[in-house]
Amino acid sequence: MNNKGKIFYGWWIVVTTFLIMMFIYAPIANLVSLFTLPVTNELGFERSQFMTYYTIMALAAMVVGPIAGKLMKKMDIRIYLTLFILIGASAFVGFSFSTKLIHFYLFAVLMGASLSGGAMIPTSVLITNWFNNKRGLCLGLALSGTGFGGVILSPLVNWLITTYGWRSAYLVLGILIGVVLIPFAVFVIRLNPTDKGLMPLGEAKTLHPTKKNVLTGTTQGQALKSVSFWTLCFAVLVGGIVVNSMLVNLAPYLADIGATAKTAVLLLSIGSAMVIIGKLLVGRLFDKLGLFSTLLIISTGSLVSFIFLMRGNILLPAILYTVFSGIGATAVTVSPAYLTGALFGELEFGAKYGVVSIFISLGAAITPIVSGAIFNMNHSYELLLDVLMVLSVVQFGLFFVSIKLKPKFSKNSLDEDVA
Repeated sequence: MNNKGKIFYGWWIVVTTFLIMMFIYAPIANLVSLFTLPVTNELGFERSQFMTYYTIMALAAMVVGPIAGKLMKKMDIRIYLTLFILIGASAFVGFSFSTKLIHFYLFAVLMGASLSGGAMIPTSVLITNWFNNKRGLCLGLALSGTGFGGVILSPLVNWLITTYGWRSAYLVLGILIGVVLIPFAVFVIRLNPTDKGLMPLGEAKTLHPTKKNVLTGTTQGQALKSVSFWTLCFAVLVGGIVVNSMLVNLAPYLADIGATAKTAVLLLSIGSAMVIIGKLLVGRLFDKLGLFSTLLIISTGSLVSFIFLMRGNILLPAILYTVFSGIGATAVTVSPAYLTGALFGELEFGAKYGVVSIFISLGAAITPIVSGAIFNMNHSYELLLDVLMVLSVVQFGLFFVSIKLKPKFSKNSLDEDVA
């Protein structure tokens, strides 16, 4: 039972998952552009050749996601997390010693495995296990580690590259990942509240010692047969295109419409802060307003952001773009994990979310292809913005259908909590 007068242990889980997202997810997904020029200039690679590693990384994350979701249930969580943290650290150390493209491509596989198995999957599973109440808030807090990582690590990495070179920057990141996260994985993380003699926050205060914990939800097999589940997956896929398209095309688009380089830098800085605020806000909105209203706000945020971006050469609309895009971006961060638990329950959550995570990674992987094809139709970003506004509406429609077709829960008695 939860001890009165003491800080609920689950908040330490939130702190740890926040650090995981900060030191694993952020360096892999948010700091890519800092290395592109120094690496390609020194080693003589084409930028497109070098950036192919990012696609390989995303594909590896897709493959590992479902495996990781099931593996968490079978392994001691401390061993599991330590393994994937070491895999991520090894990838960065490997990058620091790489001299050929094939080296980067090979270590990108490890990087993708760590991104999915060491950050995305365990963070969502752990928060779902430990929190019934305040789950949205806690997901927002944990996932906001990516934004803080971008804000805090970007100047550090930039300084390391400028002062000591890109190899040293990769090496320091690898060391930081291991030194900071492994102690938390070993001494803090527990998969279930029952491992500490507790119940999830918001659960009944006592659990009869002779009864097994009763979980609600569908099994993974039942979810995979559900139209609601696949509609959610496609909503996340469309959301990935909506969220990522202008992120990867923002700098050239701003240049095309006459925005200054200072404006671009300002938007990137404000955007990092708005990602943090957006995750915290939307997590809280899920708890307070429910699914429909929050998803409407998220999709509207994306739609409105593109309207403001059309006038991105003017400072105020440009800033408003970052504000609303920070809300819209949660369609592929906070929303997938929260909706998987809300629509399909805690039973076998890790396995179900592992499948959903495939579509998160797939959306990111195909965004450059889709946005590039749309741009090439008339060599203008205006058409791309129009398409993205339409897809913002489609995204909400798919989320809406997924909620409406939500399967009925059946209760299952198991020996263990969610995994």
